[in-house]
Amino acid sequence: MKRKEGQSIFWGAALPALLLCVLACAPAGGAGFDSASAGTASGQFLKIASGARGAAMGEAYSALADDAFALDWNPAGLIHIKRNSMALMHAPYLAGSYADYFAYAETAGDVGSWGVSMKYMNYGKINKTGSSGVSLGNFTPYDVALNVGFACYITGFNKEPEERFVLGATGKFVKSKIISEDNTVSADIGLNMPYMFENRFRMSLTAQNIMGTLRYDKEEAPLPLILRLGTLTSLSEYFNLTGDIVAVSDSLPWLAMGAEVKVPAHKDMDVFLRTGFNTRAVSDLGGLRNVSLGGGLRYRDYRLDYAFSPFGDLGTVHRISAVITFSGRETGPPPPYKRY
Repeated sequence: MKRKEGQSIFWGAALPALLLCVLACAPAGGAGFDSASAGTASGQFLKIASGARGAAMGEAYSALADDAFALDWNPAGLIHIKRNSMALMHAPYLAGSYADYFAYAETAGDVGSWGVSMKYMNYGKINKTGSSGVSLGNFTPYDVALNVGFACYITGFNKEPEERFVLGATGKFVKSKIISEDNTVSADIGLNMPYMFENRFRMSLTAQNIMGTLRYDKEEAPLPLILRLGTLTSLSEYFNLTGDIVAVSDSLPWLAMGAEVKVPAHKDMDVFLRTGFNTRAVSDLGGLRNVSLGGGLRYRDYRLDYAFSPFGDLGTVHRISAVITFSGRETGPPPPYKRY
């Protein structure tokens, strides 16, 4: 028992430092995490938020993710899945494009949880012309990412689940097609730290797209490395505050904050109100931007969410997503504040 406790203390102290080292060493492609690096990364669709809940909270969601959408935010969040979870999203995006997302995750009992997902971005039909201006028909660029991920407890097996560190990892296959196409493999890693302050506060660390490049014609560019430090503050069962500090390899770091209020409407039904803001590209656009609004409705095992995200002069994005939990009994203890 003493040996296990010693190992837990060691890994509890070492893992955050190890992950921070990975985050610091990962941008080996010369990306500067500043405005001068704009346009140096491929696979830009990987930066688009999946799920209306996280989008409505200003994209401050990495520490709160607790359903199948966690595969796209923080794979460590899969640990909160106590029943099978299926997630779907459709989002008409900017300039005639649209984004779709599908994920399925399930618990593996005391071992942890695992899941698979697909993210798809379609850019609509684009006319193709020759050097003389003659029409050569049209083409439809698209991007797709296929993910397989898992989460498991890694320390404190003699402690309550909320007192343990959680490690999550995702392997992904990314394909991009304009006229020609290319593909690559990449990975995400996430770490959820134990709850603090009477189970009301938690921090997370996430690194996404830590390797992989795509080649367009003769030029090769790395995927956008995304680093997140997330926080979750559960003021009560009915009120969550979230915050993320986000650093992306081809832009300046930015801050996101969000809030979620749960309003019980019936024994089997809850209504959710959400809002958020972030400072991403705050000076690059005119008009209403960098804020978001949304809401949700949960009835028994079904949840429907909506998010409104204005992008200033570029237009507005509306996201609609659904989460279904099903198949079997809950396994393991619920999180400190059971949200659904």
